[in-house]
Amino acid sequence: MKIFFLLFFTALLILSCTKEEPEEIDPYIYVTGSIKSGQTLASIMIEKNIENAKVYEVVNKLDSIYNLRRSHPADSFIVKMDTLDVIHELIYIPDKIHTYRVIRDTSNIFFTRIDTLQTTIKIDVCRGEIVSSLYQSIIDGGEGPAVAVMFSQIFQWDIDFFIDPQKGDKFQFAYEQIVNENGDFIEYGEILVANYSSRNYDNIAYRYTNKKGLSKYYDDSGKSFQKAFLKSPLNYKRISSYFGMRRHPITKKIWMHNGVDYAAAYGTPVEASADGTIIHRGWKGGHPTVGGRKGGYGKTIMIRHSNGYKTLYGHLSSYGKHRVGNRVKQHDVIGYVGSTGLSSGNHLHYTIYQYGKAINPLKLKNVSGPPVPKKEMDDFKSVVDSLKKIVITDSIEVDSL
Repeated sequence: MKIFFLLFFTALLILSCTKEEPEEIDPYIYVTGSIKSGQTLASIMIEKNIENAKVYEVVNKLDSIYNLRRSHPADSFIVKMDTLDVIHELIYIPDKIHTYRVIRDTSNIFFTRIDTLQTTIKIDVCRGEIVSSLYQSIIDGGEGPAVAVMFSQIFQWDIDFFIDPQKGDKFQFAYEQIVNENGDFIEYGEILVANYSSRNYDNIAYRYTNKKGLSKYYDDSGKSFQKAFLKSPLNYKRISSYFGMRRHPITKKIWMHNGVDYAAAYGTPVEASADGTIIHRGWKGGHPTVGGRKGGYGKTIMIRHSNGYKTLYGHLSSYGKHRVGNRVKQHDVIGYVGSTGLSSGNHLHYTIYQYGKAINPLKLKNVSGPPVPKKEMDDFKSVVDSLKKIVITDSIEVDSL
């Protein structure tokens, strides 16, 4: 009998030792989301049935460490709440490196914290040859879309990457990779030096930051790659009509077409091709009225620039936020592609005028921006020499951020 009780007690002891611990229940509720175009963090949180007063209290606290006017679509957030809908933490994640936190302490007072991922900048080199397009060649080389766009933006004043590249054109560039402690890729940094070579073009762009902290690209003599006017003011599919005499597709009459028509998808953003002031925002003529359709150019934006230049953007579906009298910068979105007015399909009619005379945008003699200041040329030459060495060695690591 003693042996029986001993075995029974031992079995109970074993069962008690092997019994699983009860799973800990998280008492908090987590509300997640991301910023969408046209929305603010506060408006999205309110849509998720979080009380207005609590939302603005925590959002205002976040704004003290991160300027929410810099928010972009796809920025994500997490709100940690209890069952009484009290906010205990707001986590805001605008990129892969920084996390901004607003945390409620035991005294019910919010404090802030910024968590920064420890990273290192690795510089690498990409080389390739055009087969179908620059974009596809860079992707085929193992790089991401972001760096392909960055490369095209460097040469955008000299090369129209929708029509100029030819099979066999060559490119190379040295660029920053931001990696974590394990060497895993986080995101792209800047392109430091880039070269594009074709039958009619061969130039190298060097990134240089001047004494005022402004970074731009220059050739090895210090001449700026940035020009007064963009090569084209939008991402388009093809040029559907060139500058010169033509038969209009609707009226069938032959008259002077004083601009370039860029066929593009409906709603494609149209950018200001140069700095200037908006002088017209509305319907505008340009072709004889046909079938009661007034204003051949439809919804139109006109911008006045320096040195007697004006640009016209016609057949828009809608306008951007800028109005008549507003100053705009090169690349500001001023409207969206449509087919308003006398138009047979979605496209942008683009005209450049100089002192009132229409000139062919594709033959514009563009003017370069300010060169490297003479007093900074020694510093610039030193940067150029170091960047040339990077391209030769292919790879290098820089100090942690």
